Amino acid sequence: MKYAGRFRILPLIPMIPSQQSFREQLKLSYRQAGSIQRRFNRFWCILSAIFISTLFLSDDVFSQVSLDRISVATRSDGRGYVIRLHLNTAPARFSVVQPETNLLQFTFDGTTVTYTDLIPQPVFPLSDILITDSPDGTGIDFQLHDGEYYQARTYLDANKRHVLIALTRTSADEARALAAKTDLIRRGNQPVNDITAVIDSVLTPDPEDTFDRLFNQRQTLKFEVIVIDPGHGGKDPGSIGTRGTKEKDVALQLAKRIGAYINEFLPELKVVYTREDDRFIDLDERGRIGNRVQGDLFISIHANSVRSRNAYGTEVWILGMHRTQEAFEVMKRENSVIRFEDKDESAMELSQEQLMIYELANSGNMASSVYFAELLDHQFSQRAGRRSRGVKQAGFQVLYHASMPAVLVELGFISNPNEERFITSEYGQSILASAIFRAVRDYKEQIERSQQERDTVR
Repeated sequence: MKYAGRFRILPLIPMIPSQQSFREQLKLSYRQAGSIQRRFNRFWCILSAIFISTLFLSDDVFSQVSLDRISVATRSDGRGYVIRLHLNTAPARFSVVQPETNLLQFTFDGTTVTYTDLIPQPVFPLSDILITDSPDGTGIDFQLHDGEYYQARTYLDANKRHVLIALTRTSADEARALAAKTDLIRRGNQPVNDITAVIDSVLTPDPEDTFDRLFNQRQTLKFEVIVIDPGHGGKDPGSIGTRGTKEKDVALQLAKRIGAYINEFLPELKVVYTREDDRFIDLDERGRIGNRVQGDLFISIHANSVRSRNAYGTEVWILGMHRTQEAFEVMKRENSVIRFEDKDESAMELSQEQLMIYELANSGNMASSVYFAELLDHQFSQRAGRRSRGVKQAGFQVLYHASMPAVLVELGFISNPNEERFITSEYGQSILASAIFRAVRDYKEQIERSQQERDTVR
């Protein structure tokens, strides 16, 4: 029985692994278990990170709406058109208003929509399309052709992704009645870099100052001749926009539009242009043209440009010492016209002594310049809905040679693709020219009131 028991155990001996083989298998098992555990840990880390990020990131990060294309089609019922906004996903909220008979303002309420490199091409019945970002959400203004009257309503397409704007033909009276009930949406007030938001607040007049106090050094108050100076021209193109727009062309177009408004609505004012076509004129000659016709106000029209494609907004400049690096750069760019003249470029920058002498000798004109600049800034920001970058001062040669109240206006940044489109569009130019015209009108009315008061006192 003793040997038999041992014999029965012998077949089991080969099934027991050796000590070295067992250790190798055990190591392999530990490695496999460790690999599984590490994968499991990584999975939970990723899952936790996604969960935690949703607590801190806005919904826009995970549901970014992108506008890829805008198209227009004729309605199948023949009653109008349909504007289709081709989107990657449906926005949470959107709306459309009609504050003017020929203007539709669509807004992605509370949503900033991406539209990189999107350049909408307007087709009938649209004459222009302008896209603008603001804290309230991305907005799209659709300008309709004159004489075309529609009522607009919005809805999602069958796939619940694209937004459709249905335009139904209506009468002019119905369109005017609809517009009368709606306020214009002021676009273009998104935040900008701190350096571009600098405003020389020292130029803001004391609210205690009356118009007469500002003008008390002028013997008479009259406003009979306005001089409009389209910047650059001829061999000097000025700044070049992202789409090839030349500053000299934009300046001339706006100058003539402003002059046309003045001739129509203020015919008693004489309009003098420093140039009426594409020709080059020296900086000092521009001021002398105004002096020879005994101008009462000098407005130099320009368009801005910087390296950043995001900068935008209007600026109004008067003559004086620059207070910021930004002001210095703008002054250098506008004064650089001297390189096209037969002069030493060292004369590009006005000295501090020259500016001090000018201010002492022309304090009445300086005060008038500040006052008119504030009127312009108000019209741009409050009435035209433009983002104002403020009233500033720098040593502009073109203003230095004008012996009258004088300002230099930067209409916007043609280095910004959207801003460039606005400035060169029929709609944008009408908005800008109207704002400048209204400032001229208000300036004239205030001068006449003050002169009447003086005459009464005498």
